Amino acid sequence: AKQLESNAARKGKSQRNRLEPSARLPEVVTPSFGYQTRVYILSKAEQIFYRTLEQALNQQFLILMKVRVADVLQPEQGLCKSIWQTAFNRISAKHFDFLICDQNSFAIIAAIELDDRSHQHLNRKNRDKFLNAACESANFPLIRVIARNSYAMQEIKAVILGSVRDYKMSNAA
Repeated sequence: AKQLESNAARKGKSQRNRLEPSARLPEVVTPSFGYQTRVYILSKAEQIFYRTLEQALNQQFLILMKVRVADVLQPEQGLCKSIWQTAFNRISAKHFDFLICDQNSFAIIAAIELDDRSHQHLNRKNRDKFLNAACESANFPLIRVIARNSYAMQEIKAVILGSVRDYKMSNAA
């Protein structure tokens, strides 16, 4: 009997260590509208840039895609709660196209925005101005790249590494 209990305990323990989906999801209210899955996480222009960026950085850095601005920047400490919430709301629904992080520590190094034709519209220009100002106030490097059909890998590498060097130097001062 003890042998059976021991085997059952080991079996239970090994089953707990496996990754499995939850048995049941909590009951939720069904929305009156539906959702659908996007086919691609990146647009064609973003895919072209990402591939060049990946080659240019040659695994020196971790490249993340579509990172929420509020996961990188946060309102300053010491603000009253309502002003903090207003500041947070202004960044919570925005994302950076790409984020460059340290490969080992995951420290955030810089963000990249790929500016396509949509950035010529007034609402996008206002968003871009706000994002530039938010990054500047945090002393955080935001690299803007104009979307093209192709990129020179060495040019991308020089821009990224130059921004990283400038960022490190400004933080050291």
